Amino acid sequence: MTRASRVAGVVLALLAMQPVLAAPAPVPPPPDQPVVDCARPVYAIDTMICDDRDLGAANAEVDGLLAGLSFAALDPGWIEPQADWVRRRALCAFQPDGHACVADAFAERLAILRALRGAGGATATWARCRSTNLPGEVAMERRPPAVLLRGAGGGVRVVAVAPGMSSWRPFVAIERDTGRQLVMKAKAARISCKIAAAVR
Repeated sequence: MTRASRVAGVVLALLAMQPVLAAPAPVPPPPDQPVVDCARPVYAIDTMICDDRDLGAANAEVDGLLAGLSFAALDPGWIEPQADWVRRRALCAFQPDGHACVADAFAERLAILRALRGAGGATATWARCRSTNLPGEVAMERRPPAVLLRGAGGGVRVVAVAPGMSSWRPFVAIERDTGRQLVMKAKAARISCKIAAAVR
C-alpha cells in the first residue's frame, strides 16, 4: 500500500465519521401583498419603489384606493386582478428601463383604480361595441388617461389605458381612439367600439 493510498483511506474514514447534514429547507416566498410594505421591503423592486419619492407616493395611493375595493364581480380577462398586476410589475426589475417600467405600471394601475372608484369627472357617451363578452351597447366614460366601459347594469366591464413609452404594457391597451372609434386590446381579445351620442 502506498503512502498516498493510506492518506486517502484516512481522509475517507474521517469523512465517514462526520454527521450527515440535511439540506436546508427552502425559504418560502413572501406572501402576496397588494402593495409594497416599505417598512419591510423584500425584493430589489420593493427597494426601488420605497427609495423613490414618486414611486413611493404612487404605492401609497394604490394602497388607499384598494381599501374596501372588491374585484370579485370584475372579469379578470378585462380588469387585471391586483395580485397578477403585482407579479407583472415585479418583472420590471429585469428590464433595462426598470424605473420607467415601474412608473408606467403605477400610472396604469392608478388610472384603473381611480376609474373603478369613480374618482374625478368623466364624460359619458354611448358606444356600440363588437366583442364576444360585451353587450352591443355600453356606456363609455373617459377618465383620462383611462377609458372604461359599463354594461347594461352599470357595472364596470373594461378599463383600458394607452401604452406609455417604457417596456410596460397595459393589461388592456387603447390601440386607437379617434373620438368616433375606440379599439382596445387585451391579451387574447380585441374590442372595437363606435361612439354615439352623449349619455343623457
